[in-house]
Amino acid sequence: MLRTWQDVIAKWQLVTGSDAIGGPVAAQQFLGAAKEALLAGRLDAAVAGFEQAAALRDHPLDQVGIGDVLLARGRWRTAAAHYERAARLDPGCVLAVLGLSQAWVAGGDAERAAEELELRFGDSGDPVLRYYLASTWCSVGDQVRAATDDEVLVIASERQLRVCERAALRILDLDVGDHELRRGAERLLAEVRAGRKWRWRPEGIAVSLAVLAVSFGLTLVAVGGVTGSVYLVVAGIVLGSALLYLIVVRFRRQAWQARADGLADRITRPGV
Repeated sequence: MLRTWQDVIAKWQLVTGSDAIGGPVAAQQFLGAAKEALLAGRLDAAVAGFEQAAALRDHPLDQVGIGDVLLARGRWRTAAAHYERAARLDPGCVLAVLGLSQAWVAGGDAERAAEELELRFGDSGDPVLRYYLASTWCSVGDQVRAATDDEVLVIASERQLRVCERAALRILDLDVGDHELRRGAERLLAEVRAGRKWRWRPEGIAVSLAVLAVSFGLTLVAVGGVTGSVYLVVAGIVLGSALLYLIVVRFRRQAWQARADGLADRITRPGV
């Protein structure tokens, strides 16, 4: 899913008057009226205008406009086809690239969209382009995580943890003026950092076994020291360390693992 309606229309801020020039004057007028209708949310009027303009000329903005209406209506595959046509008409059409990236987001491939935007616009200082980068990384954080039957997002793998951390840090680094994006990134980063903390599970059994392992090793070392047996001392050190290592491997979990295990029977979408 797209994050907001803004993801569909924000890119039109990049259009200047000269960008719409081409073909009959009537086509340019249809485009102007259709753009105003789109920004106002009047989708029927918008698509009619874009299609009328497209009937008079081959222009990338007409195709982008048709794609935007389709994307807003959830028809992201057909929208992507129009964005691709716009890109063929003008390989440098930024609106086509942004539109196609959001079609990928709507289709559940936000990571692909984020990588493409980073490749093309990662160093840009333009606030609109930086907004799309931040918004797309927000979608990455949502899509990569698992989800429960009541739509709670859960980090359920080490990869998900890494991707979420990257997404959150990148959004904060972009420093866009969207407070919702920033708060979401801060919450996601806090979730990642909390998820990296270690916990014993189950705590009581793990601690008891650890104490026994250490005590057993120390006992062998003590007996070896009293009897003068180097072998018992070495055996105490080795066995105590080995038992403690096995206990740590078996019972210590990071917080994200413990949470994912607890919600395993309610997870309906495994994430990526």
